[in-house]
Amino acid sequence: MKGYRFWIIAGLAIMTNGASLLGFGQGSVGGLARAIEANHTIAHNIERANALGLLAGNPPVKTEVSFLGPFQVDCSAIGMCQVLA
Repeated sequence: MKGYRFWIIAGLAIMTNGASLLGFGQGSVGGLARAIEANHTIAHNIERANALGLLAGNPPVKTEVSFLGPFQVDCSAIGMCQVLA
């Protein structure tokens, strides 16, 4: 590498990893990325636990259907109760 390119790459490497090389692991980019990932994982697990907690022990809510489904026939409405029975 030429002189200025080497110093640019070396400067970027020191900026991103210098804190961890000096013993300050919390200030390094890798440490910061791990902290963000851990916080995201914790938040995701909390949301999942809350969602599962709402479902645990509660049966599904039965909604009232105002229309007949495709396989239900009201024989009194069509006047064929004797035929369908």
